[in-house]
Amino acid sequence: NNIEVPLTYHRQWRSYYPTYVLFDYNGSKHFVRLRKYDTRYFFADGLKEFIRAHDINDSVIIRFFAPSKDTYFDVDVMGPIHRQTRGRSVVTTRRHIFIADVTQEMMEHNNPLVLPAAALNFLFGSKKYILVQRGYDIRNQWHITVHNGLPSVAEPWFQYLSKNNLMAGDEVVFFFRFDEHVWEVIFRNQVIWDEDLSN
Repeated sequence: NNIEVPLTYHRQWRSYYPTYVLFDYNGSKHFVRLRKYDTRYFFADGLKEFIRAHDINDSVIIRFFAPSKDTYFDVDVMGPIHRQTRGRSVVTTRRHIFIADVTQEMMEHNNPLVLPAAALNFLFGSKKYILVQRGYDIRNQWHITVHNGLPSVAEPWFQYLSKNNLMAGDEVVFFFRFDEHVWEVIFRNQVIWDEDLSN
């Protein structure tokens, strides 16, 4: 959920990198903070919210246009955004379904992962589990339980968090593979940024 600042803007901002930039996408405006990692700069804080607000997931190209040398960007997204699978063969389709943010409360209290409404469309029939792809040929069954009246995943979720050393601030992305009726789960660790943008 971080995008490196394009080279053109490095040249413009070489002596002074702004703290924030403004993205304008179809009239919707979002402030995004620049962060430094080693010698590279990224669009960072606020980018995740921008991406989620507009349901921008995978298989898209995001283009940034700054009409002048300021910090205001018109953003153009090319590729399928809504229902990101239109026009693709079922055999090659992997659809982004949802993202689970790992929170401190989740870690401290062993809260189960409550499956969002978007995931319920991919629970077939009376199955009491979901198949999760791990590696090339490794599949696990994550048993579905009910917590506070909502379909959830408990023990396999706790094991996944523990095995991958996930912490608050990390996120787990769930995709559904139509060709195999299986879930693909990947995690993204929170980036620890350099503190000082001025160097």
